[in-house]
Amino acid sequence: MEQLRPILALDVGNVNIGIAISDKERIFAMPLAVIKRDGNEIEAIKNIITEREVEEIVVGLPKTLSGTIGPQANIVLDFLDELKKVLPEVKFVTWDERYTSVITHKMLRFQGIRSKKERKIKDKFEALFILESYLEFLRRQKREEENG
Repeated sequence: MEQLRPILALDVGNVNIGIAISDKERIFAMPLAVIKRDGNEIEAIKNIITEREVEEIVVGLPKTLSGTIGPQANIVLDFLDELKKVLPEVKFVTWDERYTSVITHKMLRFQGIRSKKERKIKDKFEALFILESYLEFLRRQKREEENG
């Protein structure tokens, strides 16, 4: 049986990049870090990939509510192009992240976390929801293959 490796999720914003990671079995997703967009973000992501032996990255794509590619999604796609240049051995997947901001905000409010602290951690939780959604997709796909 092939040895699985963790999957990394990125929530790419204009100021920060939220990062979440799965376990090696790809069952659980955990928030990992928030990286500032300060010019060193690609190097920081490369370091995480090496440290954690990641082979696949799912990148949240903020489509418009109608499902089209808008200005923010274009910013993410440009960043993804930069990542692909320096990480040709990594598999990249874009993932619709339309509602992750709303889900994250509600979850953090439910936990009693308010605006100032929320701003510091929300990006990694948005990445977490992107990753959980993607992992669920992979599980569904596997079940369908097994059931013919």
